[in-house]
Amino acid sequence: MKKHHNYLITLLFLGFILLLAGCNFDCMFDKSLEIPNSQWSKKQPLVFDVPVMDTIHGFNLLLNVRNTNKFPYSNCYFFISTRSPKGIILRDTLQYIFANETGKWLGKGFGGVWSNYFHYKNNIRFPYKGNYKVEIYQAMRDEPLNGLMDVGLRIEQVK
Repeated sequence: MKKHHNYLITLLFLGFILLLAGCNFDCMFDKSLEIPNSQWSKKQPLVFDVPVMDTIHGFNLLLNVRNTNKFPYSNCYFFISTRSPKGIILRDTLQYIFANETGKWLGKGFGGVWSNYFHYKNNIRFPYKGNYKVEIYQAMRDEPLNGLMDVGLRIEQVK
């Protein structure tokens, strides 16, 4: 019985250590939204509700985009709209490069799926506490745009 008890304590301790190792204390928000069937309509934004309680520290905003080998372009344009808790709206148009001049996919890939983290904004401060709504639209000519699997928003505290 004692041997079983020691084994259980050791297992719980290792589980706790693994849980701590998986946490990123500098990350305030990290969420990805799937694009159904990898077909993204211009009319369908990906909407992120971001709760903000820290108006003192600086934050970096990143987009995580996963594409398949079937994505037909080497770049992609996005429209991003951010609404503050006070209703102030900021809009940005962004272009990110997915492949180099020779067509080689950038980022990390495995099995025909590629993932890229793109910097969106660096060292910004949120002016108000509360819920921010971030809407991301694809801004390409294709309707729907094929080959993007999901898009994520990550917000990290500046170190």
